[in-house]
This record gives sequence, structure tokens and C-alpha cells, in this order.
Amino acid sequence: MRTRVLTLLAAATVAVAAPATASAATVLGGFSAGLVNVASDTSAIGAGSTFSNGGSAVLGSSGDLSSIGLFTGFFTSSVTATSGAAVTFNAIFGSFTGEVASVATGTNYVTIYTLGDFTPAAASGYDMGKASIQFTFNQAGGAGSDISGSFSFASPPSPIPEPATWGMMIAGAGLAGAAVRRRRASAKVAAA
Repeated sequence: MRTRVLTLLAAATVAVAAPATASAATVLGGFSAGLVNVASDTSAIGAGSTFSNGGSAVLGSSGDLSSIGLFTGFFTSSVTATSGAAVTFNAIFGSFTGEVASVATGTNYVTIYTLGDFTPAAASGYDMGKASIQFTFNQAGGAGSDISGSFSFASPPSPIPEPATWGMMIAGAGLAGAAVRRRRASAKVAAA
């Protein structure tokens, strides 16, 4: 009996003294940044346009990334509005490597959604994890005018709205509009 107690006590001591091999957590947070000196390889921006820039500056941050200082500058690669195109950035707080997952265009704007991996700076104590960047480029004056650019970074990645989701949102708005129109029509008949 005494031998069993001593064996259990020795096993417990070894278990408590053994170092933990726990892994650090991935980053939970985000930031927004402005792009400076944005240019495009096309006079009118759209799908397939490549956007170059002179760098980026953080405009706000949240969560685990809230310690990133306002206007912290870093390098962002050129971004091409084509699915599968590579996207990277390198900063004092970490780096991102990914590719374009989707592109949305409209009159004088392009939105590019990217997915990839964020590797935090070694001193942060965080592990590499999945992240997303959503770029927005605007050319308010039309073809040939200046281009403004910004992006939002999120870890973990923000979801990509799927076509079915967009369809359901549009159908829901249409049904709500039809219900309002029907209500107005029945109110006119009742008033007459």
C-alpha cells in the first residue's frame, strides 16, 4: 500500500514539474489602412486592373492588434483584381501572404477580397493563422482621374458573401417592397 502511494506521489510530482507545451493562440483582431499614391495600369478601373501603391498607413486597429500605432507605415504589394492573384504585405507587426478570392466592381469602384495567412512578429507570442483583407479602390472622377485606396484586415477571416446570400437579400428586399406596396394599395381602396 505504501509503495502504491509513493508511486502515485512520484507520478504526480513528475506531471506537475513537466513543462507545458501549449501553443500560443492565433491573432483575433483587425485594422484598417489607407494606401498612398495609388495608380492603376488601366485608365478606367475594373476587373483585371492592377493597383500599385507607395505604401500603407494604419488608420485604426482592434482586438489583439490594438497596440499597432496610428499611421504605422508598411509596404503592400500591387493588387490585381483577378481571382487567384497573389497579395502580400510586410510590416513591423507581421506579414500576410494570400490570394484574391473574389472581385466586385461597380461604377468607379473595385472591391477585392483576399484570403491567406498572417504571420505575427515573433515577439508577439501569437501563432500564424488565417486572415482576410478587403481592398476598396475608388475613382470618383471617372476614367483617368485620381484613385483612392484603402483596406481592412481581419483575423480570423471575415466571410465572403456567397451568390446565394446576395440573392436571398435581394429577394427579401423585393418581398418587403411588395408588401409595402400592397399595403398602400389596400389603404387607398379602403379610403375610397
